[in-house]
Amino acid sequence: MDKQNIAAISAMLMRAGFGEDIACRLLQHTCFNPVSFVMTERIQRNQDILICELHFERNGTVYICGYYDVALIKAVVIPERTINMVDLAAVDVSMSEIDWGMHQSRDQFLLNDERTWERERNIAQVVNQLVRLSATEEGKYFADTLKLKYWLDAGLENLVGNLNAIRARLEISQRVYFIDDDAIPVDEAYRFLLNKWIEKKIQAKKRERGKEILSATEATGGEGVEKGLMQKKRRTKIKRLK
Repeated sequence: MDKQNIAAISAMLMRAGFGEDIACRLLQHTCFNPVSFVMTERIQRNQDILICELHFERNGTVYICGYYDVALIKAVVIPERTINMVDLAAVDVSMSEIDWGMHQSRDQFLLNDERTWERERNIAQVVNQLVRLSATEEGKYFADTLKLKYWLDAGLENLVGNLNAIRARLEISQRVYFIDDDAIPVDEAYRFLLNKWIEKKIQAKKRERGKEILSATEATGGEGVEKGLMQKKRRTKIKRLK
């Protein structure tokens, strides 16, 4: 292990806004002498979450961090609404009260005594509610949001499926490169991603508005569009005559 190399990389990453414990984490990885590895940093900004994946490669006896991928998972306010007979706010509260970590054993466990496995019973109830939510397009959005909120760091991939597929739909990401030991700081990357998130919402509203106009046009048999085009042509002809 090259202590000077670890110190240099740590200083570079701290300048970019990563925590002071980065040197310790680097040491824990490099002591295995891997060809390459990725370290994940979870950073909270206001109610939003930034997930940064730092990519390292070994070059001879030293390691190089060439870039990091940063993803913004925007905080979503769960509304007080009922979808498919499921209260969204109530499900959010229920999920916040559950310890989602997996436990290998339980000191007191009796299959015939539900009091000894109340946690598992609550999980089953929540999962059933998420399934009912997912039966509608609107409900599926909130169900996926709740899954990502509470299951992302719980180590449940083998039980609940690939959460990365949900992440890809609900997050905005960007790759940030280190050049001459310098890179865009995490806070600047956060502001950039916030702007991209706003753009994404604007584009989604435009698409939704386009669908509404198309549906209205189909409902009227296109008469509204044809009338508008005829009026535009008449105005053009009048201008030319003048």
